[in-house]
Amino acid sequence: MPGLIGSQGVRPGALNMNRVFRALRYRTEQAQKVTYHRPAIYDTDSYGVPTGTSAAVPELLLPDLPAIIRPTVTADYAQERQGNNIIGAARIYTPNITTIKNYSNFDQDNNTNFNEIEGWDRLITNYRTVFSPPTSGTSNWTTDEGSITSDGESITNTLTGDGYLLYTPTSKNALEADRLRFKIKTNFTLTLTNFKSKNTDDEVLTFTPTALTVPSGTWLTIDVPYVSGTSSTSIYRGGTRYAVTVAGTYDYETNIKTLEFNYTGYTAGTDTVQIKEVEFYKSVSWHVHSLKDMTDGYIIFNCVRTRGRIDSRRRAYTE
Repeated sequence: MPGLIGSQGVRPGALNMNRVFRALRYRTEQAQKVTYHRPAIYDTDSYGVPTGTSAAVPELLLPDLPAIIRPTVTADYAQERQGNNIIGAARIYTPNITTIKNYSNFDQDNNTNFNEIEGWDRLITNYRTVFSPPTSGTSNWTTDEGSITSDGESITNTLTGDGYLLYTPTSKNALEADRLRFKIKTNFTLTLTNFKSKNTDDEVLTFTPTALTVPSGTWLTIDVPYVSGTSSTSIYRGGTRYAVTVAGTYDYETNIKTLEFNYTGYTAGTDTVQIKEVEFYKSVSWHVHSLKDMTDGYIIFNCVRTRGRIDSRRRAYTE
């Protein structure tokens, strides 16, 4: 595998891109899973100006896209307001479009809005994990229904009724984080009613999906903005979008008091819910600037990073 991707790009010849991603991810960590994002496309008025009142096509927010990111300019510390603007450029490799369309989150049979990665679409990657509630053990995890165990990788709640999983950290702050990500799996058909992060009893940030069910037997990856106020985002399952309302008053300088997952659908004593890979993370958003190469095996995009943060100044400016 060494030398496969050099300064001149991928060597020509037969190439199994999925195998390349797996090898690079597990052996060298050069490959990673990114979240693909395309903002909503809004209706326009008679002059062709977007009205911003209703989306003709909703946003696409699709995690778990394999990618290899090779920065060419990693950071330019030209400071703008609020400590913002660390910019850069990168060359990003993805599987071919047919492969991408067949990933479960993209699922072209259901999601007819996604046909290709277009200019100024975003590829969001984890720059740094700020806080990750551990799921390798049951410490600080509680539930109001059933029992909690851990297999060393995930937390399992064996239910006796509808309920929640609650994590109570000790003096953990996530000011620098701007996204929340986790994976959830069940052995029955579960409805994820909401999940929430709490600073105090009066400061709760609540994510409420609309009619989101988690089917039995497969992990569902959820990756959403970690922002206060009132806004909306998306969770995609099998190519279908489920709108998510984000609401709450929140103080990011205050330590996280609890992280809570609420669900319904309990039917029997053997029903279980599993949670793993929970993390509040600081993201880097790469915007597709141009297409460099496209083959049967892979696609290469030239991408730019248009905005970043200097955390020390962001924390100082919130004082």
